Amino acid sequence: MFSTFIALPYEITRLPLTVIDRGAARRLPETSGVRVTLDRAIGTTDRIAGSILRNPQIHDRGTDRLQRSADLLRAAELEEEAQARREQARDVAETARTKADSQRRTAAQRLASAPAAAQEAEAQGKQEAAEDAARTAAAKKKAADEKAAKRTATVEQRKQRTAAAAEATKKAARDEAKARLADARESKETAAQARTDAEVLSEVAEAKKQARKKE
Repeated sequence: MFSTFIALPYEITRLPLTVIDRGAARRLPETSGVRVTLDRAIGTTDRIAGSILRNPQIHDRGTDRLQRSADLLRAAELEEEAQARREQARDVAETARTKADSQRRTAAQRLASAPAAAQEAEAQGKQEAAEDAARTAAAKKKAADEKAAKRTATVEQRKQRTAAAAEATKKAARDEAKARLADARESKETAAQARTDAEVLSEVAEAKKQARKKE
């Protein structure tokens, strides 16, 4: 009774705060900045006043108010964290869905373009094979032409050497024939001269013989 009597002036002094608190409770969320500040102010005041006035009810009322405000604030923080996690999870899920859709579209495009790509690869392979075959054929033809040209040059060289040898043989034969003809002519001339000389000598001998007979 005595503690209640002593607390009466405090309750009267606290009345304006009570009116403000009731008005704020109807207009503002419990976790708003104004409500949290007001709850902390009233709760702290009640707890201090209860300790000074030795009134457990006022003290406990202040403690309960502070605890309730802290719990509400903590619950709001947890809810915000949970909401942030849910939003993050939605973002991750949306990203995963977007990525999966993109991969499905890419796979579908690759599947759709596979026949065309295969045809293009086949055509390119055929073209490359034809080009390789053409290059091989050209290389073989070039080698064959070079070989044939070498053979032709060799045959021509052989012909030239044979012709040169034949010409040299003919020339040697002509030269030998000329030399033999010259020798024969010279032998003939020598024989004629010898006959002439023999006739002269015979005539001289005959003349001498006739001269001796006359003596």
